[in-house]
Amino acid sequence: MLKKIFIAVAVALSVLLSLFITRASAETVANWARVVEEDVYLYSTEEDSQRSFVLEKSYYVQILSETDKMYFVSVMQNEADFPQITGYVYKSRVLLCSVPPLSPYYPAVKVTVNNGSAAVRLSPLRSSPALVTALTAQKLSYYGKIVSEGETWYFVQYGGKLGYVQAEDVTAPNVPLHPSPLPSAPTVSTPSDVSPEPELPAETNSPAAEILLIVFVVALAVGLTLALFLPGNVKKKSVFEQDI
Repeated sequence: MLKKIFIAVAVALSVLLSLFITRASAETVANWARVVEEDVYLYSTEEDSQRSFVLEKSYYVQILSETDKMYFVSVMQNEADFPQITGYVYKSRVLLCSVPPLSPYYPAVKVTVNNGSAAVRLSPLRSSPALVTALTAQKLSYYGKIVSEGETWYFVQYGGKLGYVQAEDVTAPNVPLHPSPLPSAPTVSTPSDVSPEPELPAETNSPAAEILLIVFVVALAVGLTLALFLPGNVKKKSVFEQDI
């Protein structure tokens, strides 16, 4: 009898673990995040020491790994003229996605030189060295924009080089919203006198913790069952019952 009970409990435990592992796999942290706020920066380093550019709102980045505060992500679909790049974004500034997004993940938009020539520079500064120069009517692949020393710059790719071009030297990018509607819930804007990338505590459920809880509960049930049915543990009759 005891052997049958033990086997039944073991089978139940196996089924519970199998079901939970399947559920946990389905709820694994998504590897896509969406930009749903304004002024969400892509950083070149984890220490956020250098901002690359502002990511386009409503579009997506792919999560490659994560740290305590940031996701290491890739940007762009890696198509012709739009090589994929990587960087860091604050976890608190993007929205995780449970399903892969609709294409395009990030807008493949080009800007055109309209001012004789446009130098693509290493950094968004007039004094920065030029990597390559584009001439009138030539097109540059656009990634995002940034304001530096009061001037607007676009992060672009041209001639195999990634760098910055002054906004006044090229046409403005025409970036439509992503075809998937943005969440209707309002997002909290960052006050101007506070750091633009605040860290907000995230509440997450740990699949490992839930598995341990299930194992503990089942193990406790097995222990109680064994305690009840092992020889010598059967409750003795009371004196009153013996007299009867």
